[in-house]
Amino acid sequence: MKGLLFLARVALICNVLFAACVIFRFIPDIRMPQAVIGTMVVLGLVLSPFINLAANISYLITRLRKKTSLIPAWLVVTNFLFLLAQILIDLILV
Repeated sequence: MKGLLFLARVALICNVLFAACVIFRFIPDIRMPQAVIGTMVVLGLVLSPFINLAANISYLITRLRKKTSLIPAWLVVTNFLFLLAQILIDLILV
């Protein structure tokens, strides 16, 4: 269960970077080092949907097995809402 909690936290960090990348699309003049921008793009736009999908599937499997979970409910809901936003933005709007 601690591995699932770690995955949920990593998914949340990637989701925050995803939100930052979406916001930065509308702000053209941002002065940051290229290493920071590259890391944000890779974690936020490329890896975030896959990590988030893996976390949400893991939540579902845990619930179907009726095991108790150490993951707070707000974290599960937040990651699920970010998954819906990623599907909307990545598949429909782009």
